[in-house]
This record gives sequence, structure tokens and C-alpha cells, in this order.
Amino acid sequence: MIGGVKETRSGRARPMSREERRAAIATATIPLLVQHGAQVSTRQIALAAGVAEGTLFRAFDDKVELLRTAAERALDPRVGVQEIEALPRDVTLGEEMTQVARVVLDHGRRVRRVMVGLHTLLASEEGRRAEQVREARGADLTGRPVPGHAPRDLDPGAEPVRQPVPHGRGHPAMPGRDALTRAMAEERAVVARRLAAYGAELRVEPERLARVLLAAVMGHGFPVLPEDPDDAIADLVDVLLHGATRT
Repeated sequence: MIGGVKETRSGRARPMSREERRAAIATATIPLLVQHGAQVSTRQIALAAGVAEGTLFRAFDDKVELLRTAAERALDPRVGVQEIEALPRDVTLGEEMTQVARVVLDHGRRVRRVMVGLHTLLASEEGRRAEQVREARGADLTGRPVPGHAPRDLDPGAEPVRQPVPHGRGHPAMPGRDALTRAMAEERAVVARRLAAYGAELRVEPERLARVLLAAVMGHGFPVLPEDPDDAIADLVDVLLHGATRT
């Protein structure tokens, strides 16, 4: 439940700012976007966020902007790093590798579902119209002003002028390449630090094992992200721990 207030140090409640409310609503929307895709209703979102449905449209111009903002948060590459850091530590090496692999796969599944849902929404008539309206007033799909873009009159019959999107029309703008590279390096580093606790059991450096484990999971290991990947994860961990040969 978001509510409409935050407690101050004095104990008195203060109203949430518009940006705080937007962030809280967007965060509450992410599981619904994963589960229902573009078909999620504003009523479902309001219930999950613990606010009145009208509150959504005081924080966001429309459903498209709301879902686009939620997707932007869901696709933040730092989320996976934070989830790995929060994993239990008092486990065996095999259990450690298994739980890391499961987190990476789950995050990948969420990202895929968010991307599909957002693509569907942006390709719809509702999404195209929302893009046209925001383009007319010089804003991007999350409502932020586009630098150097002057608002223009909206011609109801005009085709929307689409902003360039890095991964093709209708796909969300992803974090920049540099940011993704840094996030992946941070993810490898946090896994390596965790694996370093098992250094006495390893014949390879923790950094190398972290790189191989993440490459296997994120690369060609599970291209379709199976709904129940436990057996596949167990096979992967077994081969990495014990090898593929008899010797």
C-alpha cells in the first residue's frame, strides 16, 4: 500500500511528492506488467498501489506513460545485482551457484515479459495516440521534456512523429551501452566476491567461475527461459562443479 503520506523525523506525516508517488506506483505496477502484460487495467494497478484510480492520472498522463515508467524501472540492470547481494550466504558452493543461477534466470524472465508487454502496448492504437500527444508537447514516453524540442500543435489526423528508439520501433529505450557494461561487470564482481568464500574448494579463480556461470545462464544455456528451470540449473551446476569427463 502506498497511501498518500510519508512520516517525517518528527513523526508527523507529510504528503508524498509527485515524483515519490510516481516511483511508488511504478514499482507496484511491475509485477502486474510481468503477469498481465499490456492487458493490465488501471483498476488492477490502483488496487496494487493502494490508491484511488484517479490518483494514477494525477501522477501520470495516461496508462501508456505509467506502464512505460514501470518498464523503465523493471529493466534497470542494477536490479539483478541487488537481488544477488541479498541472497543467503550460509550455503554450500553448489547451493550458492544454484541460487545465483535462479536469480539471473528469474530476472531474465521478468525482463522478457516486460519487453513483450510494452511492445504490445506501444504498437497499439492507444500507444500510438499517446506517443503522438507527447510528441506534440515535446515530452518522451515517460513524460520527461525532450531537450531542444519545442511543443507543436496537435493535428488529430496526423501520423505521430516517432522518436528514435534504440532497439527498434515500439521497444523501450534501454540503458546506454556503457551503463549496461558497468552493470554486467558489477554483477560478475558481486558473484565473484560471493564465490571467493569457497576459494579452498576451487581450482579456478572465483572471477573465472563467475564469468563462466553467468555466461552459461545468460548466453546459450537457456534460450527459452523455461518456466520450471530447476532441472536445467541442476545440470549446469553439476557440470561446472564436476566436469563432463570421468577423470
